[in-house]
Amino acid sequence: MPLPIALFLVAIMLPTAVSVSAGGLRLSVYRVVLIVMFLPMLLKLVSGRAGRMHVFDLLVFGHCFWALLALIKWGGLAQGIESGGIYIVEFAGAYLLARVYIRTYEDFAAVARAYVMLVLATLLFTVPEALTGIHILHDGISGAVGGPMAPFIEPRMGLERTFGPFDHPILYGVFSAAAFSLAYFVVAERRFTNYTGMAKVGGVGLATFMSASGGPYVVLMMQGFVAAWERVLGKVQGRWAALFTLFGLTYLAIDLFSSKTPFHVFVNNFTFSKQSSYNRILIFEYGTAEVARHPLFGIGLGDWERPVWMSDSMDNFWLVVAVRYGLPAFFMLLGLLLGLIWAVAQRKGLPPEWRRARHAWAFTLFGITVAAATVHLWNALFVLFLFLIGSGAWLLDAPPGAAQTSAPRPAPRRPLRPARLF
Repeated sequence: MPLPIALFLVAIMLPTAVSVSAGGLRLSVYRVVLIVMFLPMLLKLVSGRAGRMHVFDLLVFGHCFWALLALIKWGGLAQGIESGGIYIVEFAGAYLLARVYIRTYEDFAAVARAYVMLVLATLLFTVPEALTGIHILHDGISGAVGGPMAPFIEPRMGLERTFGPFDHPILYGVFSAAAFSLAYFVVAERRFTNYTGMAKVGGVGLATFMSASGGPYVVLMMQGFVAAWERVLGKVQGRWAALFTLFGLTYLAIDLFSSKTPFHVFVNNFTFSKQSSYNRILIFEYGTAEVARHPLFGIGLGDWERPVWMSDSMDNFWLVVAVRYGLPAFFMLLGLLLGLIWAVAQRKGLPPEWRRARHAWAFTLFGITVAAATVHLWNALFVLFLFLIGSGAWLLDAPPGAAQTSAPRPAPRRPLRPARLF
């Protein structure tokens, strides 16, 4: 696995308290990694050493440019450049890290295995955390550097909600759930008889359960649903068109026959408490009203209009992007995500292991995308999301065939066996 990616994965596992202040900026470890690597990665991209630039790279830079304009409009040139600069480092930097350093199936598989192992390693701490209420990783590391302890959050299902090394149980849960498809399609190779690999799939599910959060459960369920769809209908032509048609008909049926909107029905059924679902509905109503008032450049980091008794927390990642940076930035991000998945899906004649990698990547993003309507992705999870988007870009243009690597590696000592389908 490329060293910059290894450093990045370790960095996102450190609590926010492990950071230093430089002027008005908080420099966490993953931000330092991205800052140091930003220019080398950019040069490697524009020089063509990471494959030919394509429209999705331009969407990344277009989104960042528009967000920068929105922040300058809101806070003035100095504050806009400061806040916008670190946003560009996180958004474009995390995308570039995967885009530049994951150029082959071998790179992708190495990252997938490392990611899954990180999730499984957290179980050594989060299972005792759920049973004892002692936040071992978060409080242990934060306490060592003089940072704040984990805030109190009501237990659920008789378990303490686990933080792992993250700022909130939701973030730990999404981090864990995002590894499900990688574990199933890449580590276990989609084979139920691969007992070690399937045990790791189960471990990912257990880590997600420890968070006791609805959003991560949605990430897991969405991936499980499309994986089951692919397994049952894997040889049926048009299965994905049929799936999207099913989603569309379901949405239409709810809209026609329910007294509530499809969004209300989704939130009510995929959150743990009525209070939480009601709050998310209010966030959606007041947030979309804010977008309607400021559709072009949003409100930057300004405060959004809402009742005085409502928290300023906005538990909807997609809505946060539209409110802060305007609809152009929102649609560029959506175009990057959906367009890249669609373009990768058009490639034909890929080897079996490449097709499994494509499923793992696309299903992971699908799960996070759906859950992000009820969860905000911030700090380490925000950059992880952009990293995961970029991690599938190699599937656009990497040539199939013999093992291709992004750096010279020793020749295998034994012949490579053909990949197995099951």
